[in-house]
Amino acid sequence: MNITLLPKPYFLLILLLTGLCYSSFAQTIKGNVSDSKTGETLIGATVHIEHGNTTLNTSVKLDGTYTFNNVPAGSYKLQVRYIGYKTTKEYIVEAEKGKVAVLNIAMIDNSTSLNEVAIIEYASKESDNSARNAEKIANNTMNVVSASSIAISPDVLVSNVLSRVSGISVDRGNTGDAQHAIIRGMDKQYNTTLINGVKIPSPDNKNRYVPLDIFPADLVEKIEISKSLTPDMEGDASGGVINLVMKTAPSHLRIDGYLSTGYSQLFLNRGFSSFNASTVHAKAPGESLPPLGYASINDFPYQNLVTKTGNAPPNAKASLTIGDRFLNNKLGVIFSGTYENTYAGSNSFVIVQENTVGPAPNANSQNQETNFQSSYNRKYSSQIDRLGTIVSIDYKFDNNNSINLFATYLQLNEHRVRETENFVYGGYSYQGYHYTNGIDNLIETRTDLQSIFNTTLKGKHKISNAFSFDWTLAKSEATHKQPDIAEFKTSYNTSPGPGGTNQPTPGDPNSSTYVAPTIVTGPVLVGDESRVWTHNTDKDISGYLNLHYDTKIFGRKALFSAGAMARHKTRDNFVDSYKLNHGSDPGSITSDEVFVSVPASTFKFNSPDYARGSSYADPGVYTFTENIQGAYGMLKYFVNDHFDILLGLRGEKTYQSYLSQLPATFPGKTATINYTDYLPSINVKYALTDNQAIRASYFASILRPAFADLIPYPNQTVDGNITIGNPYLQHTTINNYDIRYEFFPGVFDEFMVGGFYKYLINPIEQTYTASQFGATLALTPVNLGNAHNYGAEFVAKKFFGNIGASVNYTYTQSLVTTLKQIDVINQTSTTYRNQTRPLQGQADHIGNVSLLYKDTKSGLDAQLALAYTGQRIAAVSKYYNLDTWEKSSLNLDFSAQKAFGGRYILFAKVNNILNTPYELFIKQNNTYNNTGILKYPHQESPNYTTVEYDQYYARYSLGFRFKF
Repeated sequence: MNITLLPKPYFLLILLLTGLCYSSFAQTIKGNVSDSKTGETLIGATVHIEHGNTTLNTSVKLDGTYTFNNVPAGSYKLQVRYIGYKTTKEYIVEAEKGKVAVLNIAMIDNSTSLNEVAIIEYASKESDNSARNAEKIANNTMNVVSASSIAISPDVLVSNVLSRVSGISVDRGNTGDAQHAIIRGMDKQYNTTLINGVKIPSPDNKNRYVPLDIFPADLVEKIEISKSLTPDMEGDASGGVINLVMKTAPSHLRIDGYLSTGYSQLFLNRGFSSFNASTVHAKAPGESLPPLGYASINDFPYQNLVTKTGNAPPNAKASLTIGDRFLNNKLGVIFSGTYENTYAGSNSFVIVQENTVGPAPNANSQNQETNFQSSYNRKYSSQIDRLGTIVSIDYKFDNNNSINLFATYLQLNEHRVRETENFVYGGYSYQGYHYTNGIDNLIETRTDLQSIFNTTLKGKHKISNAFSFDWTLAKSEATHKQPDIAEFKTSYNTSPGPGGTNQPTPGDPNSSTYVAPTIVTGPVLVGDESRVWTHNTDKDISGYLNLHYDTKIFGRKALFSAGAMARHKTRDNFVDSYKLNHGSDPGSITSDEVFVSVPASTFKFNSPDYARGSSYADPGVYTFTENIQGAYGMLKYFVNDHFDILLGLRGEKTYQSYLSQLPATFPGKTATINYTDYLPSINVKYALTDNQAIRASYFASILRPAFADLIPYPNQTVDGNITIGNPYLQHTTINNYDIRYEFFPGVFDEFMVGGFYKYLINPIEQTYTASQFGATLALTPVNLGNAHNYGAEFVAKKFFGNIGASVNYTYTQSLVTTLKQIDVINQTSTTYRNQTRPLQGQADHIGNVSLLYKDTKSGLDAQLALAYTGQRIAAVSKYYNLDTWEKSSLNLDFSAQKAFGGRYILFAKVNNILNTPYELFIKQNNTYNNTGILKYPHQESPNYTTVEYDQYYARYSLGFRFKF
């Protein structure tokens, strides 16, 4: 090959000509396009330019900008078009050589007269731009998620949306949906949920915190997560406040909604079990009988215990929103409703933790909980009906006076079948595993009916330029009913077959274990039947008044505020449980009834007292009254153009009284509790630029114990754990410190980094303790000394043309030191030792990474979202280092949507792509449970014992959105 090099002068000449040609096209025209009313960026708007014979078009990108690069110099006509907006006039833009011409355009929507470009009060708050502005102008440290972000995310429930927010992890129910938020390592009990700024009661039968999976995300305008408090906010939120701002009346006619369907991978792998919920008796027999009356066996029909297994129907979901303004924009009305009928479930393995542990060799070692007596294999199948509706009416009398009436009804009904195979372990081996002396099969059918109703009336009034006030009246009611939780049991004995061998017992060479080649099973016998009815109602009546005075101090703006609130809460709880004894069969070996079918099984009451049920003496039957009064004063002062400070003091008085059906000889039958807390706070903000600021805050807060935490009655949770209250429990006080740097460089871009520290006095934790239920442990709330919780948060969002990325990471550490028990071998007295550990529910590492693609020309959006939660303590043991931990998890979700015709969108969502399991484990030597001839199922490591392993599998949905 011959290569000819150009002489140097010719090379330089070509280089110069190339540079001259390039410089003639080095001009750029750029800018952004927004709504003239709301300031919202109009992504996808078409920008058109003309210059002589040159015609070019581009679209507004995800970062809110449009750009024409390398255009010839000259004068250009520029015009913008966007569906639903008036086409702009022709602008003249000069593209000068080597320079960048910038033209920002505000478009007018079709509902606005041509001469109206002013921002009005009814501007949309559902955009990302509105969410970023809310974060910037907030008085406290806050994160905001917009309805626009929710719509393109993989999430359809508020609880799942929150799992994407920095510093928030979630816990999940038996269907795999997130239920509760854990903010900055503070367990769910430390957080508060509001609707439009008003605290709402919880339908939970034990706790104050609201199950967030009851809220369809399509009802919200935005979600505000406050991580620091101001004096005008109630003080029982140390982790954070989740405020669900519901949709408000639009500035013009709005009609939109969606239809979707879907399916769970779980039911492609196995059948779906169901029962006839219409046969369930709404009331317990004891509620229809005279006091201490006797129920008959005929009061317990068998029909709701008959289950069938088949293919799950497809999921169905629908949503509709209609809103408009009337009377010359004075009256605004909006209705929004969603309905979901879904089929979900899980497969679960649980080792039952007992009140006996293996002895430690010395006081410097830990006990071992490795010789388990029983385990469960469970299959959950749930049909879930979720209904959410809101109505909001606002009326503006004039520029100084307005009122708003809001109402919402939320319903979450679950009809669930739980199929349990209970292994009662024996001392022999079969196929390499511990095997059983008997196997119990239990079918439980459960109807779970939850609802929340809230009505709120608000008013805003400006008396003068300096003085204004606002008020709120709210009435709320939450109910939870579980009519006839019915459980039917059969069992059969198992024993090792002949012809096996004896092999050395793992870990004990001085003994041997029989290895069975076969298993001999006995007849299937009918066991006792359990029937339980529960219901609870939580009612709130609340009133709020806030006064504001706008003045100046030393020539600088100052805003004084003062206010008061009162809430009267009444809660009643009812439990009535019955034990039906199985019939007899003289022809069977044990005289127990041989199982034929559920309808053929017979039952009786072995004692007349069994027929009375438990309600007449059940401590779970109680009434609870709580009165909260609060008052505050605060000042927001603008020291200069960059620096403002908000400080004040809040006082809250708590009165609580309850009466239970616990026998009078037991402590905790009744109590009256009073305490007052004074909660100072200060929030400061220093604005470095218009888009950068530093925030710092201190606030004091409290945690009131849950209702059932105070009443010592046994209660079995949905997942089978037994809980018992503690009448000696004290409320928790917390000192909170926070600092954050925030930067908003673009319409959707943001960067935040900060840190926090919390000091807890008398934190409340759930601890496994001995109970009256044999060897089974119960969870009991206890105050565990004092604790420290601190960490750092990082948030970054950046969009590059059509591609965006969002990353957040939170590091949290908490320390609490408590006295733990060690049972030492051959030692009659118990040894105690201090253990320092994290707070319950706190994960060291939480992170989210989301990749977003948006092509405005084709109308295509896609999002891939990854969420990581590190390991955390699920329950605290009374034994040293034997706490139960939740294993770290990695969840991957995907969503995509395609817009067409300007009004329609097809969307698809896939959740839990990795089939991430929920795992609980104990950190201990697990060598002989993990390998050898006496293994337990689902053991993954010789270094820890897996005590629970749940699988939910992926879920798919496909839908259609419309907007008029």
